[in-house]
Amino acid sequence: MNAEYPTLSLAERDRRWQRIRDLLVREELDGVVVFGHGRNALDSYLTNEARKSITLLTRDDDPVMFLGDVPLDHFDGPGARWERWVSDWVAGNPIAELAARVKDRGLAASRLGIVGLTSRAVGEWAGVISHTTWERLAAVLPDVRWKDIADCYESVAIVLGDEERAMLRKAASLGERGCEAFVEAAREGRNEHEIAAASFHAIIAGGGWVRAPFMLERAGGGMFAWAVPEWFAMGGAPYVLQPGDTIAAEIFAFYGGIESQQQIDVCVGEASPLLRELETVCRDSYEAGLAALRPGMRFSELAAIMEAPLASSRTWNTGPMVQTVPPIYNSATRLNPQVDPALAGLPRLPLGVPLDGDFVIEPGHAFAFEPNALRDGQRVCIGGTVLLTEDGPEELNTIPNRLVVI
Repeated sequence: MNAEYPTLSLAERDRRWQRIRDLLVREELDGVVVFGHGRNALDSYLTNEARKSITLLTRDDDPVMFLGDVPLDHFDGPGARWERWVSDWVAGNPIAELAARVKDRGLAASRLGIVGLTSRAVGEWAGVISHTTWERLAAVLPDVRWKDIADCYESVAIVLGDEERAMLRKAASLGERGCEAFVEAAREGRNEHEIAAASFHAIIAGGGWVRAPFMLERAGGGMFAWAVPEWFAMGGAPYVLQPGDTIAAEIFAFYGGIESQQQIDVCVGEASPLLRELETVCRDSYEAGLAALRPGMRFSELAAIMEAPLASSRTWNTGPMVQTVPPIYNSATRLNPQVDPALAGLPRLPLGVPLDGDFVIEPGHAFAFEPNALRDGQRVCIGGTVLLTEDGPEELNTIPNRLVVI
């Protein structure tokens, strides 16, 4: 394995397959069908490819991928450089071919898990399987007893093994490069398009990639929203930075399918007392979370610790203070917006979103520490990726962990 450009081995493949087979035993299932659509493309946990396939894994047989077309990239010169995890693939109508294979294996009346009907991933709670597809699947396999196991499958997938941790460290290092490029580009007179592009370039040039939503970004003299920038969807001229402005971004730096996140916040010129106060709230949250993070605690406990500085400072948040990476579990959002005088003119206050799930933290869990604090129409958000190892928390980012003043 090239240390600069790590990959996952067949040993990691076997570890993952065994973890899912152990899950099948616990759930008393004969196999699982994974629909690899959506942001996190959960088939890739079994296949190590960005294929968006439908993948079948049983207790006793290796996975098979059902594809719409022949994977030509397996066979040309560039594709031949890569070691494939799954050699059994079927091109054609994926649902029909899946049904045929299930019947061939004597599983037509079995208990099968399914991943894709629901999800913990942000924006995909209703799953990634269309109503039409589900009706077709039920029609061609009428005697299969299906069980939705998306929650436990995703919970298995977010516990990283040693090789995955190396990939995460690489992803976070690319995110660090993206932050460095973002800061270098964020100067008075520069426009937000150029600044975002500099960050993307640094990540991709280092061997990484980005996925939707690609980047959350906002620039100007004041902000209390947090979203994909309007120019992504609406076009329009970029905003040009002026003294006193801030420009902030949430960067999603991937390497080999492993996600890291960075929250970079840059102030052009001297930071106001309010921005420094908000940064202090964020730093208090970050440091409290880092000091508390340990195996055996619950995610809800960590969230409560990192949310405490908001209440004591009369600030509120537009994003979670902490989430798993990838974003499966999220702490509460928009806590107590009524404390902010800048929101008094809104037709209604933002709706709060509570903690969306809980679990016991263990080594191998990775988190986006992203404390954010708002008041008086200003926002600061800082933080990067934190990996919990057997030796304790490991901070994988440095640059975004404070407000950057240029």
